[in-house]
Amino acid sequence: MARTISWPGLGDEQLLLAVANTAHGERDEFADARSVRAWWRGLGAPVATRGRPEDPENVATLRTLRLLIRGLALRNNGIDTDLSETAGLDGLALRLDLRGAPSLRADVPGDLAGDIGAATVAALLRATARPDWPRVKACRGDDCRWVFVDGSRNTSRRWCAMAECGNRAKMATFRSRHRTSPQSPV
Repeated sequence: MARTISWPGLGDEQLLLAVANTAHGERDEFADARSVRAWWRGLGAPVATRGRPEDPENVATLRTLRLLIRGLALRNNGIDTDLSETAGLDGLALRLDLRGAPSLRADVPGDLAGDIGAATVAALLRATARPDWPRVKACRGDDCRWVFVDGSRNTSRRWCAMAECGNRAKMATFRSRHRTSPQSPV
């Protein structure tokens, strides 16, 4: 009997944000199988003490999924991105699971990274089909790219936090504008 992955109370968008935001700054929670397990435990999900070890290719697939989600979220924020670097997803073997609500599962269950990958692809397919998908955005800050849900009334939010990334971007624009403007005589 194939086991299906149990999410710790996460909806589709929350799962996508959790996966997309696994690398920020120097931290990468998908660096290896051990960090994937720690990340999963940090979400409050139980991890089987025994089972198959995570396949390194599936961990690499999680990193590719993270890039795909960020790329799609950047597109939702008006930044055209190249999504052609998704060849890492070719190795993710999925099966349709029709027990209960239709979903996807890893072809070979028991590998936590593979199971997370299958659940993430299923969540991505469901989320992109909803009318509120354009609210899932990635920060426009070049050094940030944090993925968030835009809760503004007119979906105009551009940065993860105006006080940080938004302020840096506006100050950079201000400095650039004043550097290139001609000096007026006194």
